[in-house]
Amino acid sequence: MTHRARVPSFSFYLLLLRLAAWLAPGEARAEWLAEWKAELWHVGRSHGTGMAGAFRGGRRVTAFCLGAFPDALWLRRNGSGRRRMAAWGLDRMRSGSARRCGALLALGAAASLLLGFRLPATRRFFLPEPYQTDSLLVTIQRGGSEETPRPTVRLGDYLSWRTDAGRLFTGLAFYQPAMGRIRTATGRSASLPIARASGNLFDLLHHPVPAIPAYPADDHRASDPPGGARVVLSRKVWRDLFDGDPGIIGRVADVSGERARVAGVLPEDFWRLPGQADAWLLEDSRTLRQLPDDSPGFVLARVRGESFPSAIDGWTYMTVSQRSGETERFACISISQQARQPLSLALFALFLAGLALPATTALALGEYPVGRYPLARAVRARRWIFLAVKLGLVAPIVFFTSVDLAYGLCQAPWPVSIYLQLASSFLGFLFGFRWALRDQRRRCPVCLQLLTNPAQVGQDSRNFLAWHGAELICAGGHGLLHIPEMPTSWFSTQRWLYLDPSWRGLFDERRAGLAKNGAARAGC
Repeated sequence: MTHRARVPSFSFYLLLLRLAAWLAPGEARAEWLAEWKAELWHVGRSHGTGMAGAFRGGRRVTAFCLGAFPDALWLRRNGSGRRRMAAWGLDRMRSGSARRCGALLALGAAASLLLGFRLPATRRFFLPEPYQTDSLLVTIQRGGSEETPRPTVRLGDYLSWRTDAGRLFTGLAFYQPAMGRIRTATGRSASLPIARASGNLFDLLHHPVPAIPAYPADDHRASDPPGGARVVLSRKVWRDLFDGDPGIIGRVADVSGERARVAGVLPEDFWRLPGQADAWLLEDSRTLRQLPDDSPGFVLARVRGESFPSAIDGWTYMTVSQRSGETERFACISISQQARQPLSLALFALFLAGLALPATTALALGEYPVGRYPLARAVRARRWIFLAVKLGLVAPIVFFTSVDLAYGLCQAPWPVSIYLQLASSFLGFLFGFRWALRDQRRRCPVCLQLLTNPAQVGQDSRNFLAWHGAELICAGGHGLLHIPEMPTSWFSTQRWLYLDPSWRGLFDERRAGLAKNGAARAGC
């Protein structure tokens, strides 16, 4: 006895079509359902059965009816959805359009820049200098390494330079970052990085700390005897530890076991020098001499231009003779150069990527011969403007992303951050520009829309007798792009074929209307 699988009836397939019809837009639902029912009748006749009975080949008919669901979704997205986009002015932002590509690139640049502003370690690279700097304001580091922001200068060297090196510098300041604790008069305390510095540190930055005014005897701020030490707070510490008290100037606080009066609050993101600090304990030379001579720190100096003519170029070296007879080499690095270091590394990576790009990818965009209806000059220029815009948006995306990665997200040591930014910038520029060129080759030179519907043309065995390769078409009806499968002497690169206006009728009304307008602007 043979059992035959039961095949669904016509009513089952009709139910599938009616369910799919609910996904189609309401104004086109009746017409859409009528067309699919007619196609269903044709499929039923092709399998040799009546409409009232069961269909043979049930799997094929079922697959046909299931195909109505993605078709209805496509109609909803490209029917009423596109009309709503046109009403809102978003129809030109469709997938593959030049406007959408430019908008996504601009969004990527804005997102990477916003991330840089959100990361405390990278915000300083994107903001203007908060204090007056020039090439004569330098930091001095031992060993001649201009890439290592570590405290390398001994306090004894700084004190000797102040006495013996007046002909080289117009000003010298010393500061030593270390973890410390601040305790307020109300008993609140916090552990944070504190820089013990000479009293003229902010004078060299042209941001002098004002003198603490004298208060009457009955003022509670004068209850403690005034000391020689002053403390300058960052805005973050002033808000968190002192509750943003506007009368903070003159109050006494315990800073790393030393009583000091609050002399001022720095603006937001003011500190850009090497070494992290949230408070600065300014002391006189007598107090600093009490520290060990071998205490390492940073030295900020303003050099004389006639003594260091190469300092104008960003950095220079000086050699100091020690009492033991040995000589030591110190690097004088310009503060303004340190602020420009990420940009300088990005420009160097851009130069390297420009040298490597011709060796890794073809720069030619293909052959675009003049058709019977030559394009207007403005339409031809628009293609090159779009390429320039893409390259111009790729550059800030790579720069901002490399800075965010090297200095903000990874939190690597300074030399590692430099190499990380250089490597990520080089790879970003190289592959970003390669993408821009490949994207440009796949776009219509008239409407700048991405080409679609790739098809293979020709046979492998006839590659040297006839053309063989891939063919892509512009959805606006402007032309065809021929890409050879194997470059030959007579067809070595892709070639564009313009179509005359008579071909526009093969495309839908919306795209045909856009093509007609584009052709009118192009002079077709």
